This record gives sequence, C-alpha cells and structure tokens, in this order.
Amino acid sequence: MKCPYCGGEVGLEERLCPYCGRPNEQAQRHHQDMAHYKMRYAATEADVAGKAESYARAVPRIVAIVLMLIASIAMWVIAANLYSYPENTRRRAAEKNPQPVIETLEGYLAERNYMSFASYFDYYDLRTYDTPFEAYSDLRWCADCYQAFMVETESLFLHTDREKWVRYSASSDIQRLCRELNEFLEYADRAEKECENETHLACVKDMRSDVDNVLRLYLGLGEDEMENFLTLSETRKAAWVEEVLLGA
Repeated sequence: MKCPYCGGEVGLEERLCPYCGRPNEQAQRHHQDMAHYKMRYAATEADVAGKAESYARAVPRIVAIVLMLIASIAMWVIAANLYSYPENTRRRAAEKNPQPVIETLEGYLAERNYMSFASYFDYYDLRTYDTPFEAYSDLRWCADCYQAFMVETESLFLHTDREKWVRYSASSDIQRLCRELNEFLEYADRAEKECENETHLACVKDMRSDVDNVLRLYLGLGEDEMENFLTLSETRKAAWVEEVLLGA
C-alpha cells in the first residue's frame, strides 16, 4: 500500500508513513474497524454465554415437568386398569366357566326378576358377542332399559322433597325418564320381531306389561290414552308427564 503523500510503501498496521511521517488514514480506519469488531464479538460472546446459562437453568425444570407429566399419565393408566381389573377378572372367569352364570341368569328370568338380571350382567361385565352369553343379547338390552326406566320412575313419582325437585331438576329428570322409556320400547319391539327363544320372548313381553302397568298407575292412563301416549314423541311424552307431576 502506497502513502498518498509521498508514494512510499506503507504497511496496513503502520499508523504513520515511515518516509514522510504523515498519518496513514487507511491504517487508522483498519484499527477502528478491528476495535469495533472486537467489541461486537465480546458482546455476542457475552450474550451467548448468558443464554447458555439461562438454558442450563431451565433444562432441569423442563425435564422435571416432562417427567411429572409422564408419571401422571402412567398413574392414570394404572388407575384405569386397576378400576377395570375386577370386572375383567370376573368376566374372564364367567366366560371360562359359563354354566353357573347361565344358571343364575335363568333363575332371575324364572323369578321375573329382570332388574337383578340386568345388574348381574353389569357386575360381571358380560359380553354378548361371540361369547357363551350371546343368546341373551336382545334380552340383556331390554332389561338394562327396563331397569333404568323403573329406577327413574320411582325417583320421580316418589320424590320426597317435591318443592326442591320441581324448582331445580324437574324438566331434565322427566326428559331422561321419557328417553329411557323410548329406548326400552325400541329394544322391546326389535326383540319381539327377532327373538327366536320363546322363553326370552315371553320375558320381553312381561317387561313390557310391567312398564304399561307402571304408566297406568302413575299417569292414570286408560287403554285409549295408553296407546296414544306410547305413540307420542319423546318431547310430547315429557310434556304429558310434567303436567301430571306438577299438577299432583
């Protein structure tokens, strides 16, 4: 690099020309640039070190949170399995040795004890698809709906705190009752069309007779009114029941 004043050769690091002694402007700019770059490097290095330290402090907390989440999920899975374990154990035992279970179920049917029949199915978590209990499929669902309808009817019509019940839960309880009634009627209709077991068919008709008698008792329905009531939609059934209950 030549000195702009005397033309002598000057190094980039030399602040003054060795020949004429005048300032080497390019060298001065070079030193200023290097000082600036060193300052930026130092600032960047400090920033990186700070972030690394921050991450180092955060990582253990993040790892701890992740481990806690994993532990919570594991505990939930274990709890769910423990909750279902007794039912699964009973079901497997029943499927392995079905004869005593079948005898108990048939005993309930012979006694016309359909609510215990439904409860027994629930207690053993019995399945009716590709199991020794497949023949009870239609009857099981009818009995489930029958049980729900009977329990809800008793709860509604024999309610002891009528004022509180009317104020807080009348509409929803009545709607649920009518939904359970419609579900029972649907399963009963299907069973009466498809069931080939005469004993089971007789049980379905017996449950339907019980339901009709309960409706007559609590709603005061005659024959014509009964036929009309059963053809109503769920909403109109609920309106009818609500009128009877609130007028009682």
